[in-house]
Amino acid sequence: MADYSYQSLASMGPQGRWRRVMMVALVPMVFAFIYYSYPSTYIDSSFKSTQYPHTQNVSLPEDDLTMPTIIKALYGPILHPVDAANFTDEDGDVYRLHGEPRFKQKLGKKVLILDIDSRPLAGEGQLMNEGLKWKGMRPLSAGMLSHYMFAKIHGYDYKFIRAPDYADRWGTWVKVPMMKEALKTHEYIVFMDSDVMFHYPHLPLEWLLNYWNMTDDTLAMMSIDPNEPQNYDEKGNRYLNTGFVIARQSKRTQEMYKAWAECPSETRYKGCARWKDDWAHEQAAFGNYLRYDYDRPDDIRVLPCVEANGAPEAAHRGGCKGVFVRHFWIDKGLVAKNLADSVMQYFLPRLHQLYLSGASEHIIDAKGFRLEGAELIELTEEEKEAARKAGANKNQKDEGF
Repeated sequence: MADYSYQSLASMGPQGRWRRVMMVALVPMVFAFIYYSYPSTYIDSSFKSTQYPHTQNVSLPEDDLTMPTIIKALYGPILHPVDAANFTDEDGDVYRLHGEPRFKQKLGKKVLILDIDSRPLAGEGQLMNEGLKWKGMRPLSAGMLSHYMFAKIHGYDYKFIRAPDYADRWGTWVKVPMMKEALKTHEYIVFMDSDVMFHYPHLPLEWLLNYWNMTDDTLAMMSIDPNEPQNYDEKGNRYLNTGFVIARQSKRTQEMYKAWAECPSETRYKGCARWKDDWAHEQAAFGNYLRYDYDRPDDIRVLPCVEANGAPEAAHRGGCKGVFVRHFWIDKGLVAKNLADSVMQYFLPRLHQLYLSGASEHIIDAKGFRLEGAELIELTEEEKEAARKAGANKNQKDEGF
């Protein structure tokens, strides 16, 4: 059983034509809709093949094969309850709430899933290219498509902001004022770099907010970086990774983002101009200055690296395997693969159920016969019994060889 404690920052030590683009990555989900047209005639309902429980019924419009309906068909029946007491991951580890859940209803459009980029992204394999195809798609396009899909699954709002560039600083700085603006229209925002993904699309943000203990006094949530030399600030504390940020609307949050965006001006934070271009840019500015001004007990909720940073390939770096949120800073090429996995792990059980439900129509059991040359000869009862005793795998190779 997994059980992690959460700390405030104060107590811690030393990212027009969306439907067409979506079809490229999610077209396999069309077949999921077929499942709902077939009764289960072959196996008992207690032998469901899906690894995740069906938690609710989903009604679908007749003759509607639009993408929103397909997404609803695929993920709707297995959405994890927002106020569930626990969650079991694909490895069998159980994650439990630490008390009574604060979020018991869906937040819907109060939540904004946010992508921010100042680049056109219209080149070959990029998101805004109308000819985007699965083969040859750039990894970061897959990441942003996964953000859009997550919003559609749960009914959250989604925006891509093409930000203006700063004339005097590194491009990633644009995320700070854009997040500030987004917090004027939405109660909660979830910003992700394009190499960041939610690993379980059926797990709602509300459950994670309960699990990570978002309170009325929380300004933002960020994951801590791996325990490595380059990830420490000037006071000896580890950076918080600004590639994944959950922020809550409040006057104090607005003040924090304003101070953060203005940090390089040095009107408040002497020495911050260094981080205009030096790595880790806006992350280093937050780590060296903002974290120490906004240090009330619940101001900044620090998320464990193991749960909200890294990926399995990074587990050797401080255990940062990204249980819930994966950040592919080791190999961005894995982003597209993980988008495929996040679709197929839900689509395959549906396809399997469809296969078994129609078994009486397409599975023919000829084991009651024996072969003689080109002929099928029906077995007598005695021969059937002898065949059972002889075993079913005579002259068979192992599966797959």
